[in-house]
Amino acid sequence: MNAMTTSSGDTERLLTSVGVGMWLWDGDKLRLQMDSVCKAFFELDLDREPRQSILEDKIVAEDLESYRRAIQACKDSGKFACEFRVRRAAGGYRYLSGRGHTVNQRAAAFFIQGVFIDVTATKELENRLKTTQSRMQELVDGIPGLFSYIDRNYRVWFMSSQYRDIFKREANALVDVHIRDLIGEQMFAERKPRYDEALSGTEVHYESSRPMRDGSEACFSVTHKPFRDENGDIIGVITLGIDVTERRKMEKDIEAKSEELQRSNRDLEQFAYIASHDLKAPLRAIEVIIEWLREDLEEYQGGDVHENLGLLSQRTGRLARLLDDLLAYSRAGRKIGDVRTVEMREFVQDIATLLAPPEGFQIIADESLPVITVHHAPLETVLRNLISNAIKHHPNPHEGLVRVYAQDQGDSVLFSVEDNGEGIPEQYAERVFQMFQTLKPRDDTEGSGMGLAIVQRIVNWQNGKVWITSGSDGKGTTFKFTWNKVPMAMPSIEEDASDDQYQDEASKDLIG
Repeated sequence: MNAMTTSSGDTERLLTSVGVGMWLWDGDKLRLQMDSVCKAFFELDLDREPRQSILEDKIVAEDLESYRRAIQACKDSGKFACEFRVRRAAGGYRYLSGRGHTVNQRAAAFFIQGVFIDVTATKELENRLKTTQSRMQELVDGIPGLFSYIDRNYRVWFMSSQYRDIFKREANALVDVHIRDLIGEQMFAERKPRYDEALSGTEVHYESSRPMRDGSEACFSVTHKPFRDENGDIIGVITLGIDVTERRKMEKDIEAKSEELQRSNRDLEQFAYIASHDLKAPLRAIEVIIEWLREDLEEYQGGDVHENLGLLSQRTGRLARLLDDLLAYSRAGRKIGDVRTVEMREFVQDIATLLAPPEGFQIIADESLPVITVHHAPLETVLRNLISNAIKHHPNPHEGLVRVYAQDQGDSVLFSVEDNGEGIPEQYAERVFQMFQTLKPRDDTEGSGMGLAIVQRIVNWQNGKVWITSGSDGKGTTFKFTWNKVPMAMPSIEEDASDDQYQDEASKDLIG
């Protein structure tokens, strides 16, 4: 290796120690000279000069053509550069990187002097990294959303494949670029403060809409999370965007249906008001006619006329009460009245006086009843209906007892109205709050079945809850309901329509 002797012995020993082999290609004689390191790379006999054919047999067939082209290209450029694989006898490949240049020892001669470097470890590491990245890409692509990573210089290192539909680029064009090149100057200016906030250590959450490849627009819930190295230093931002388009669509649909439901409820309330209000006039006329008939037939004793007139009067009275209760139901939660500070013991005692229970029936206002500030009118309606209900349905009114007590629950008060009556079977605990529901025949107990429905409507109006339990001694019934201490923000009495105005507006809505 004459040309190779031009290198100093020290240089040759240094290259040999680090696994770099030297070679010289004689283009005229098609001969290749190698040092021992190069021969070991190709697993050649160290004592024999290698032939070109043997060398090419060692190179993997898919890489041989690029090796030959590199030699031909060196004639024009004077530089040799090529990477190729060599088959190992034990199986597998050795990766070699060749570098060289022409040596003009004679004017007509063509010599290439160079080195081969074993880069197997580096290539195997690159392959493992590519495999890991590929697996990670598959994993991330399975996430129903967007996933990306940018460094502190806003350069993209990773993006899930879903971004292809957004940026209309292939996967390899989504990395190693500045995020500004993908989203544009204007959007980058809007989002840079969020990236910077994440780079400062804060997790950022927001929602964003993006146009998709098919022309639709998708809504994403986006999170920017700081990414730290092993020392705890923030080196980038991980972004996760979850597609919430369908959820937002469902929320809008629910909102629209809720508005429609409220509209339907208002129409039903208006209908109940109009029906109960407008039917009162002809009902009063019927009651007058019944009185006239009684006067005219006072001396007539034949048949069942007086009995039938009594039944008719009873039925019209029941219908009148039903219309009154329908009217009260339509007003429940609407006519709220003013706000007062109420001493509840006196409040319950006043209600008991107004109800005028039968002799012997006790209504006890417990010492636990507080002083609270409330819309007193709806609370009075609830307590009056519950106490009246206990009186009306007690099997022995002269031995009846109703006790009203309360328990402080912080922002609300839990009221209890307990009686010693027959009680309500558990299977009817929900049914009694429905409209027109009574547990006894109408002829046994006069009532429209609206009282507890009104109670529930008013309690629900102020986000409370009403339910039934057995009495404290296992007998009777206890109605419990919660009532907020601080009155809810509701329309003032001036903003609420008068009965006649409400009727006119309801009539217009129904006609229109």
